[in-house]
Amino acid sequence: MKLKVEENNYEINIGQNIDQELKDYLSKNKNRKIALISDEYVYFIYRNRLHNILCDFDYDIFTFPQGEKSKSMKTYSEILEFLSENDYSRGDVILAFGGGITGDLAGFVASTYLRGINFIAVPTTLLSMIDSSVGGKNGINFNGLKNQVGTFYFPEYVHIDYSFLDTLKKRDLNNGLAEMFKYSVLKDKNLFEILKNNEKLDYEYLIHRSLEIKIEFVKDDIRDKSIRQHLNLGHTIGHGIEGLSKYEINHGEAVGIGLIYVSRAAYKLGIASEPFYKDLIEEFKKYNLPTEYDFKTDEILEIMKHDKKIKDNKINLIIPTEIGNTISKTLSFNELKNIIELGKEI
Repeated sequence: MKLKVEENNYEINIGQNIDQELKDYLSKNKNRKIALISDEYVYFIYRNRLHNILCDFDYDIFTFPQGEKSKSMKTYSEILEFLSENDYSRGDVILAFGGGITGDLAGFVASTYLRGINFIAVPTTLLSMIDSSVGGKNGINFNGLKNQVGTFYFPEYVHIDYSFLDTLKKRDLNNGLAEMFKYSVLKDKNLFEILKNNEKLDYEYLIHRSLEIKIEFVKDDIRDKSIRQHLNLGHTIGHGIEGLSKYEINHGEAVGIGLIYVSRAAYKLGIASEPFYKDLIEEFKKYNLPTEYDFKTDEILEIMKHDKKIKDNKINLIIPTEIGNTISKTLSFNELKNIIELGKEI
């Protein structure tokens, strides 16, 4: 199953056990070198499979320690040195193999090394398959703040093979499902019902539909100035929770909690006519996803003051009005504080 993103000039290939299709794509430019970037854990699991894919090509491997701490200026600099020492040119390609941390980090390197080198994304987690591998955002954490430094830079090709999900821990798989619930609340009530009622999930359909929704918001707003900001549903509070937990709460989990809180606040304020946050809580519990996180509102507001969407000391918050529809409201920090407090109160 393929998706062509005409506006940003790249293709997404979705399937199961499609290693040969990746080899076929790489064979179109067989003379260029491939810099494989992956974290140590994921590379260890798939090293033999990766060698079978890349054995006919000229490639080098760079691995880094697993975890959010590696999404740093230090690792970024180390990869630049690696590329320079191995004489990579603008005509060569970086292949990111792994989850969202790997994709964000490698994408930022690709966008800045020699002012832009070719980039291929091969996501291996459900969250990265439906979110970070598509849309062109990349970056690293800086001064304790998430994604504080980065660029917009699209891959030339995204290869999504959901057989990689077979080695995911249950928590990591559910982490991606939280993001799918976000997409359903954002745009597609039918998707919510599928996630709610299907015991055996059809990953090919779910990945494809999630990406269709994301692309719809990204294609005409690459730099996140208007409609694309609706994809931040749950993220404003979620990023704060991630930071407060020192990343012990995963990204999808934090976004899910943020989604519940803003949905609960929307109902209490009369913005949403139905208490659908209760459905979210019920479904999240079914998938062993957290539904709350204890924090002091003033502490999370301090983190939010560094949000990239702040303008004139106000912030845009995406608020669901029903499952399948959202609005954007520009709020002062006092108004945001009120929404957070309403969202936290059970």
